Amino acid sequence: MTVVPETVTCATCGSTARRATWGSTDTICYRCTECHAGGHIAHTDDGEELRRGGVFEPLQNYATRRVRA
Repeated sequence: MTVVPETVTCATCGSTARRATWGSTDTICYRCTECHAGGHIAHTDDGEELRRGGVFEPLQNYATRRVRA
């Protein structure tokens, strides 16, 4: 069983992203407390961990998101 962190550092702005899902789900979702970028961790059938979204990969439109957020 993989240990899932409760918080991760947001790759877009550097703030804390908190876990947003609990229990038995296929993906673990995160939301940044500062820039509100989202992201998730999913596991493939062969056990590979996939990290997707602005929490794990910097968003290209971060400056635009800051003005609108």
